[in-house]
Amino acid sequence: MSSTHLSPAVRHGLVQDIMSRQILRVGVSESLWDAWQLIFVSGLRHLVVTDEDGSCLGILSDRSILAQVPATPEHLGERSVRDILGHVPMVSVGPQDDPQVAGRLMIANSVEAVPVLDEQGRVVGVVTEADLVRWVVE
Repeated sequence: MSSTHLSPAVRHGLVQDIMSRQILRVGVSESLWDAWQLIFVSGLRHLVVTDEDGSCLGILSDRSILAQVPATPEHLGERSVRDILGHVPMVSVGPQDDPQVAGRLMIANSVEAVPVLDEQGRVVGVVTEADLVRWVVE
């Protein structure tokens, strides 16, 4: 069996070129059960968490919800998004950032996605690991 060594290519682009523009939001006071149902119905894996003012507080992943034991409807209904959001670091990137910045933040903070915030702090997208992989291979 032979292996081929591929030399790394220099990638160009901006976060706005690779980010997912489909954004689902969940309020920080919503139950984990409600968040799970939104993820399940949408087919997405990440929700943007907002406070009462609509400001982004971070990203909630399907894995974060499923890590709650026991992950029963009753247990998830008794807990709020706020209960587990504190365990997820709040990091973000801007639309004009290099995608490598997003990747480095994900690695450094052990997260699978980061919100993309415009200059006014509004969420305009989400960059996921899948977006970065797609960017690398294209």
